[in-house]
Amino acid sequence: MKIKKFNWALVVLLLISFLVRIYKINSLSLFGDEVDVGYQAYSLLQTGRDYKGNFLPTYIQSLSESRAPLLIYLSIPGIKILGLTELGVRITPIIFGVLSIYLFYKLIFLLSKSNKLALFSAFALSFSPWHFHYSRTAFEVTLLLSLTLLGVYLFEKFILKNKAFLLFLSIISFGLTFYTYNTANIFTPLLVIFLLIINFKKLKENLTFNKAFISILLTITLLLPILIQIFSGNAANRFNLINIFHDQKTIDQIINKRTGFSAVSPKIETIFHNKPTAWLKNLTDNYSSAFSFSFLFLSGDQLNLRHNITGFGLVFIIFLPFLLIGIFNINLKEKINSLMIFWLICSPIASSFTINGGNHPTRLFLMTVPIAYFSTLGLLKLIKLKNIFSTILLVLVSLIFIWEVSAYSHEYFIHYPKESFKVWNYGYKQLFKELNYPNKETLVISNTNFNSLLSFLFYNKISPKQININDNESKNIIRDFNGFKISSDIFFVNNWNTTDLIQKLKDTAQPNETYLLFQLNDIPGDMDFSQKPLEGFRTIQTVYNPNHTILGQVIQKL
Repeated sequence: MKIKKFNWALVVLLLISFLVRIYKINSLSLFGDEVDVGYQAYSLLQTGRDYKGNFLPTYIQSLSESRAPLLIYLSIPGIKILGLTELGVRITPIIFGVLSIYLFYKLIFLLSKSNKLALFSAFALSFSPWHFHYSRTAFEVTLLLSLTLLGVYLFEKFILKNKAFLLFLSIISFGLTFYTYNTANIFTPLLVIFLLIINFKKLKENLTFNKAFISILLTITLLLPILIQIFSGNAANRFNLINIFHDQKTIDQIINKRTGFSAVSPKIETIFHNKPTAWLKNLTDNYSSAFSFSFLFLSGDQLNLRHNITGFGLVFIIFLPFLLIGIFNINLKEKINSLMIFWLICSPIASSFTINGGNHPTRLFLMTVPIAYFSTLGLLKLIKLKNIFSTILLVLVSLIFIWEVSAYSHEYFIHYPKESFKVWNYGYKQLFKELNYPNKETLVISNTNFNSLLSFLFYNKISPKQININDNESKNIIRDFNGFKISSDIFFVNNWNTTDLIQKLKDTAQPNETYLLFQLNDIPGDMDFSQKPLEGFRTIQTVYNPNHTILGQVIQKL
């Protein structure tokens, strides 16, 4: 009966976790990468190809880069059922976010045999601001976390049960992580090696020649496509852009140290100021920053407001004392403890090789699991005391936790959508839907504020069968505007080739041509055509930002 009780508690926890993640899911607009995920899934659903025309690709080509494919493929059912909407794009991360909570519970219970430890750990993960935020948006990391937890669970289950299908399923789970997010390229091999080492004796007993042969064959089959993509450059393109070894800022600092007014002889400066020492410093700085109090508990990522909300860290402050108690009082002879401490140590390694990787919540997302586990360990030590002091302390902790959750929820649902509107492409849905495609008029769309192509295609639900995507810049696509076109009457302008666009439109625009223009980029100052229409044009739409500035306007030549 005791186990049944905790299972019911788990069901309630998972239901609450799902509901809070789907609640007001469109309070944040879809940002560029989410629109890309949705339209790529739509393209695959419609044509079997990505929107660049590649048939069932193992790495998907987007406008600016190639990206791991698994989230996009798994988003197809959501797009099929719910359409090109916020929920259609985000339902897959929500599901995998909740699934990761369940798998975390299963793994902890398998290795510890403690329902209490497993349930409280799952609770800590579910109510982590870090996990909550990322499982409400179409980032790949909730999928990565779920597959990693599933791989570990199945492998440990194989060690206990010695059933070959569990091993093979574990290999498939680990293999698929390489198709989710680049962090897996480093973290997954390290984790697998660790699991092999700590289970070496059992593996010798359980692993027959046939099992080993099939395992190796399955691993090669899963990894070969991604290895081909890595060596061809597609899978490595993103890393080449963000790794510390290609950071121009680091190179400039070295040159300044060697040649600046404070430099001595070139030979001496070369010894102390060179790429290897600079790279090592960046690597260690990034790694240590990932564990900093400020990053985890106070402010999170200060460079990108899309990654966390202002005024809060990635973990509630009330977790800190329990996290420290849990880490510094563990028994490493217990497998679950050694696994979690290894997981914690290895989680920042991949991110440390990237620029600003020490404060990048997406690349460090795998840290959520050991932080939740060790926080739970510390809390359970307090609960075990069972005296008046611990009771009072638990009441106080509960009140602080309720306050933090309430304050975070208020900030997240009330203030954050308005204060972070720029990074979430607020207003793009309203702006692009006003173009009312399909129509017979010429559309001229500004591409000066952000890549407008995908927003136009997504919000107008245009099938990739209908258009030819070619975003390569060309000159004189229409009346010496530079940009690209996707049909004979739809133009995207990168450069208007004028210092006075408004006057140029008055002089050259043809009747019934519709223009989508962005404020400040295309329209000077605070000119509001809904209040004072442009001479010779009718105003179709003026879209305002939450701070009452104008995002963009749609006008049509009379």
